[in-house]
Amino acid sequence: MIDNKLIRNTGFVFVAGIVNKLFSLVAIAYTARVLGKADFGFYTLIGTFTFLFSYFGNFGIGPMTIKEISRNKTKVHELFNHIISLRLCLIVFSFPILILIVNLLDYREDIKYLILIAGFSSLFSTFSDSFNTLYIAFERFKVPSLISVLISFLSSISNILILYFGYGLKGIVMISFIGALLGAVVSGLWVRQRFFKYKFAFNFHIWKDLIYRSLPFSIVTFLQQGRMYLNILFLSKLPGPLPGEVAIGYYYPASSLCQVALMLSNSFRQAALPTMASNASDIKIIQRIINKSTKVLLFIVILPLIIFTTFFPEKIITIIYGNEYLPSASTLTILGWAYAFMIFNTPVTVALFAVEEIRGFIPWAILLFCINIALIVPLILNYSFLGVAIAFLISGIIDTVVRNYLLRTFLGIKNLKIGDVDKENIY
Repeated sequence: MIDNKLIRNTGFVFVAGIVNKLFSLVAIAYTARVLGKADFGFYTLIGTFTFLFSYFGNFGIGPMTIKEISRNKTKVHELFNHIISLRLCLIVFSFPILILIVNLLDYREDIKYLILIAGFSSLFSTFSDSFNTLYIAFERFKVPSLISVLISFLSSISNILILYFGYGLKGIVMISFIGALLGAVVSGLWVRQRFFKYKFAFNFHIWKDLIYRSLPFSIVTFLQQGRMYLNILFLSKLPGPLPGEVAIGYYYPASSLCQVALMLSNSFRQAALPTMASNASDIKIIQRIINKSTKVLLFIVILPLIIFTTFFPEKIITIIYGNEYLPSASTLTILGWAYAFMIFNTPVTVALFAVEEIRGFIPWAILLFCINIALIVPLILNYSFLGVAIAFLISGIIDTVVRNYLLRTFLGIKNLKIGDVDKENIY
């Protein structure tokens, strides 16, 4: 029963992810060709700031929401009302921090302006994302999957049209802002009519407890996912062999292609978290899910990713982005292996998020983050965007060792037993 539900939910998210990535890949490839490597680098930089700023509106609350509601659905109304209010307030109160950071980093005035607009749109996207976590907690993946496909399609088409008519980078940011606003309105009305009538709630005692419970998720998520985006910020400001925007313009094409391979692992992560959280006390179920999913990811995603990025990087870059981005080919090979390790770690990561021992993961996450910083600075100074990829791969290898150590320490699972899974029960 658990396996069938997990397969069905993963399927919804995975199919939606495939469609979304296809739309996104077409839009990104077109954007790269139209803008050129320098402006495409600025486009990536703006997206990086948007992610990092929207992180403050999440603050680990998303995974905590899924975990808590999946365990106790009777308190969903009270809990969700406070969660959506808290997330929006965190975004509003964090906006001055974004202004300060952008000015301290001293980017061009027009780029500062676009970063602030993109950051403000995070207020609306955070509002919409809160409803997404609600559906995931109830393991109702069909509706958010369909909505995400629609949003991805409209966003990609809008970006292509904006570029086609010559509005450039500014046009993309403005249309994204409008899209986030419309998405918030539509998703808000939909949930009120089809789910329940939420309302904003302000209780600082409850908010304090929510932040305390979210803090482990917040720290670990930032140190894991934020690492990818902070690498781009370092690339934009450290004096390497190439100007920052050009280096980013070469790095991101390879990175965006490897992120396509994350579709299945991301789908599994979303579908598995509520299932693992609701069965966190049964280690046998957790181990079975880890074993099966690791084997599936290994043969369906990891091995093809390594083969294609190792043996055909030049052809892939040339076909999708054009000859102008051919220097990205070597980066694609390195990142292919780095993302392979990341995907391999996904089931273990979900298990660590689902159990109560996640706080024990924090010191290790901090250590891995510091190792990545220690590597990335000298490597960027000497090898520019290629150095970022090398640092990402080395830290990914160390990350794999650490996660499997934590799996043994916290859950008592000594090995994954990938080859011993019953063939009749594989997805």
